[in-house]
Amino acid sequence: MVVTGSAGDAVTALVLAEGVEAGIGIVNALAGVVFAIAFCWRLDQIRRTGWGLQPLAMMVAVASLTVAFVVVNEAVASTLNTRGFAGLSRVAFYALLAIGVAALVVVFFFPDRVSRERRAGWEALPLVASLIGLQITMLVIPEEIRTETISEWTVQNWGFALFMLIASGYLAYGFLACVNSVRKFYATADGYLRVSLGLLMAGLGFLALGAIAQIVFVAVSAMNVARSPWLVTTNRVLATVGVVSFLLGISYPMVYSRVQSLVANRRRRRLDTELLPLWRLVTGAVPEVVLPDTGQLSPTTRLHRRVVETRDALTQLSPYLPPVFEYAQVDVQVRLLRSAVSELSAVADGAGDKISGAVRDLAPADGEGLEADAAPLIRLSEELLLTEDAEVAPIGRPAEDQESGL
Repeated sequence: MVVTGSAGDAVTALVLAEGVEAGIGIVNALAGVVFAIAFCWRLDQIRRTGWGLQPLAMMVAVASLTVAFVVVNEAVASTLNTRGFAGLSRVAFYALLAIGVAALVVVFFFPDRVSRERRAGWEALPLVASLIGLQITMLVIPEEIRTETISEWTVQNWGFALFMLIASGYLAYGFLACVNSVRKFYATADGYLRVSLGLLMAGLGFLALGAIAQIVFVAVSAMNVARSPWLVTTNRVLATVGVVSFLLGISYPMVYSRVQSLVANRRRRRLDTELLPLWRLVTGAVPEVVLPDTGQLSPTTRLHRRVVETRDALTQLSPYLPPVFEYAQVDVQVRLLRSAVSELSAVADGAGDKISGAVRDLAPADGEGLEADAAPLIRLSEELLLTEDAEVAPIGRPAEDQESGL
């Protein structure tokens, strides 16, 4: 059967609306999970670093938004409306959103602590006014439409229309205030923080546009100025895109940190393995530099420990290494190092004479950081591994013999 004309348009609109509703349901479910995870993460951060207005505001924002997405669930909404009063779920949803947005305004207000506290106090006034207004307007809405979806018919009731205007107006104000605050900090941010703030700003902007679209719909429909049902769909689409972008922005630092940690751990495990031949050679000659075994270590701690032990051993071996070691090629450095280890081992066995002299740092780091510190040691270690089975000719101490052997 082929549907044509206005009937076909109606079917298309119905399918589109059902698709939007399904997409919103999926996004709400995912948002609830992500916000719950973020809430647990924020609690852990507060436990580690302590309280403060901004961490507390962030926790309140995440908690409010998490519970708001729970309230959206049909079973929860039905329970609230049955055990409380008709429309309680809608009041709770918009009240939680308002509290979450007010907390976000404080979170994203970046000036000093005193200014932020003043902003928090100021934000309490419109928030309380909005919450009171939502409760009063819900009580004057007829019970039969308190839980109905927003439509051209429901907004004809002035109480319903006023409820939606208060809710949407406060959300639009809060989201735009957040965008303004984030924009100021975004201009000076860099790296992953800039990406995170950009996603947050985009998400908050879409949410603000969605709230504005709902305000326009309520206004024009309540006054019968024009028919604009497409604004309801636009609001839902913008809200969905905004929530997704906001979730990506708030999750990006956590995901980025986790990915960077996994990549760094993998890289440092590899560097630790590459450093092993040199570590075995020099700590075999100077075993006292090896620190006591403390059990399972993280890749970063293990690499740092091996670098420290290797450098300590090289310092002890430095009197047995001629000055030419410091600027020789890596293959020559390896030959000199093997010779020094042999000489020190002979001294330990009583078959050689101990050489006294000033100790010095060898193999300077390539730059700042652990991996730059390990880089010259790993080059020596790789060369050791390549020449592990090669015969090493004894190298004499006199400078002229050393230079002739280069």
